[in-house]
Parts: sequence; structure tokens; C-alpha cells
Amino acid sequence: MKKFEFSLNKLKGYKQQVLDREKNDLAHLRKQQQQYMDEKNALEYKLRVSNGEFVERSAAGMTVMQVTMFKGYHQSLSAQIRELEASIAQMEEKVQQQLNVVIEATKEVSSLEKLEDKQLEDYKFKAAKADEQFIAEYVTNSTYRS
Repeated sequence: MKKFEFSLNKLKGYKQQVLDREKNDLAHLRKQQQQYMDEKNALEYKLRVSNGEFVERSAAGMTVMQVTMFKGYHQSLSAQIRELEASIAQMEEKVQQQLNVVIEATKEVSSLEKLEDKQLEDYKFKAAKADEQFIAEYVTNSTYRS
């Protein structure tokens, strides 16, 4: 009997390539989202440090110009933080969408793998039957020769 070959092997290979590409896209989106979160955390840290410095300097006495500069800087940092929060939220949506794509691609590959397993079982069953038939014919032929 000839060697087992899955009839949809090329399709399975293609679906696996699609799945790998979608997983890479998901990893890229997650990395970008993490970068946004890191930037946001860095800006929040700068804002906290600047607030602490503002409190210290205001206790020692500051000019109106210095107060205005601190407030402008704080507003700028706050605006950047809000922009990053919006970007993070958008990125979360993209990650969720891509995750759904990956899940669907995984289901497709998994269904092809199950089909391959079923075809392999059928192949093994037919091979066992063919072996039984061969043995039966061999035994029958050898008894006639004797």
C-alpha cells in the first residue's frame, strides 16, 4: 500500500502560513501598545516629579513667570498623556480585532489537522485490512500447494 498523504496538505500549509502571519501581526500590535503604555508611564513620572519640584519651589517662593511655566509644562504633559491614553484605547481595539482573526485562523488550521487525523485513521484501518487479506490469501495459497 502506498504511503499516507493528506489530501489537503497544501491547503493546510497555506492556512498555517496565514496563521503565522496573523500571529506576527498580533505580536507587532501588542508591542506597539506596550510602547505607548511605557511612554505614558514615563510622562506620568515626569508629571509627578515636576509637581514635587513645583511644591518645593513654591514653598521657597516663586515668581509669577515660573508658576506660569510650571503650569504650562504640566498642561502639556497632561495633554500628551491624554493623547497616549486615546492611542492605547485604539490599540486595544486593534489588538482585540487581530486576536479574533488569529482565533479564526487557528480554528481553520485545527479543523484541517482533525481532518488529517481522521484520514490517517482511515488509512491505517484500510492498511490493516489489506494486510489481513494478504495474509489470508497467502495462507490459502500455501495450503493448496501442500
